[in-house]
Amino acid sequence: MGELGLGREFHTWHEFSCFFDEWCERHKVLFIIASLKPLVSLRRHPLHAQPSLAETLRFRFVRLICKHSGTYVGQSTVQRNRLSEKIDCPASVTLRLGPKKDRLVVIEASLEHNHRLSEVEFAHYFKRHQLEASMGLPIRITNSVSKRFLAPDLVWNLEDYSKAKDKGMCELLSQLDGLFKSDPGAKVKLVFQEDVAVLNSIFLATSHMRSLVQRFPRCLYMDRAACVNGEFDLYSVLCEDANGRGRECAYCVARRGVPDLVLFIVASLVQSAPAIKLQVRCLTVGAGVTDVDAVEEVLPCARVQICRLQVLEALYRKARELAAPKEDKVRNLLHNMANASSPRVYSQYLSDLEDAAPLAFLRYYLETWHHNKGMWAECWAFERNRDCPFLEHMSFHRQKLCSALGPPLGLAACVRGLLDLQALRVEVAALNEERVSDLYRAACPPESAALVAEELGLAKHADYRVDEVPDGFLLHGAGCSFVVSPDLAACSCSIYVSSRRPCRHVFAARLWTGQPLYDPGLLPSPRGLEGQDTS
Repeated sequence: MGELGLGREFHTWHEFSCFFDEWCERHKVLFIIASLKPLVSLRRHPLHAQPSLAETLRFRFVRLICKHSGTYVGQSTVQRNRLSEKIDCPASVTLRLGPKKDRLVVIEASLEHNHRLSEVEFAHYFKRHQLEASMGLPIRITNSVSKRFLAPDLVWNLEDYSKAKDKGMCELLSQLDGLFKSDPGAKVKLVFQEDVAVLNSIFLATSHMRSLVQRFPRCLYMDRAACVNGEFDLYSVLCEDANGRGRECAYCVARRGVPDLVLFIVASLVQSAPAIKLQVRCLTVGAGVTDVDAVEEVLPCARVQICRLQVLEALYRKARELAAPKEDKVRNLLHNMANASSPRVYSQYLSDLEDAAPLAFLRYYLETWHHNKGMWAECWAFERNRDCPFLEHMSFHRQKLCSALGPPLGLAACVRGLLDLQALRVEVAALNEERVSDLYRAACPPESAALVAEELGLAKHADYRVDEVPDGFLLHGAGCSFVVSPDLAACSCSIYVSSRRPCRHVFAARLWTGQPLYDPGLLPSPRGLEGQDTS
């Protein structure tokens, strides 16, 4: 790790924060920020600094002093007891933006203390990540907002607090403010470490995402979907719509190592859409997602499953890592256990594994996977002899993320990218119109099927904003708008009015809301077609 001294350089504030936490823990010393100057504020724009550095460096000047710099003998906090001897500890560390404006450099390091260092006091007061706290948000407020969904007016107040001192937090709050202005029904949580204004996680579900999970709550899928930056990961929750497509119904951007994360995400999702609590029957998670045992307390009617193929991949990697002498046999036994037709067959293969696998691998298997075999082995599956679409849905979701998120990202840019994905144009881009057209060709005369196929093809290029209104669904684009009926069967456009056949707007609205694109009920009856031909 190295020592702290003059000239030491740090390329990000996160790098310095992690280093300084480790250094303070090693030496059992407590420092506080005495003064700082943001790299960028709304009142001052620095010269020769790249905009991205505002989020990575955060400050152009920081001075840290010993916690006892202004205390009196026998006291841990500043109290004006004039009968006591003041300590005035001289220990301090100062960093300044380097000449190239791309790193922070230690310009002062006075590390000698004039008082006894107390391990008891250190254990009581020290908190990791404290230097990464938002300098603009009062702790009383961050403690309060962590316990509930954000109100739109509170976001504006938090943004006002952050303007002068924390550009990154201000930009994040600005994104959330814009979200609430366009979507007042969105649900957002900002969770901070208690008594420290350090952001741990962001939970986000737009009104449309909430509508999707309320329409299709039966099976949910959750996994770590992307790395946002060196500190945060993105977790996504998907549902499966009537077209068999995985649809986003919640996002959580979380700091690595946050405890009880899965429970927090599931509980927040249920709070944002309470009707699903007793309707979810299965939650499938990735093999890297842990702490799932308490989920059934929040979803009492649901089974929790772990993706079987991911479990097998993890087991195969471990077998290679430990260089199992009978690796092929071990792999075959693991495959047979995962796909066992009954608990008795599973136990038989487990007995064979105990004879074939090296002790280190067997210990890993028993400690990591055997105890929760009911969550991933076929014989205990929620729906047996049925392929789980978890991997397909997550793969498609990650492809969409690649177009919007290019790590490393600041939190504001990440939220902006996630919100940009909640658009009709993103959904229609992956539409397989030929597969749907084939279904219509088998159900109606060639001429009608050709017209439907043409509208499906045009729906693939739709770029409308879709809003749910009392009369149905309003699709508005550049200079035009159309209303699709609440049952998603009729449209106000001239194409539908003249032919009574499903138009591009009906298909676009159905895709957006997750309703089936193929529906024979959308086609006019043969009697209706004859009437149109004679008129």
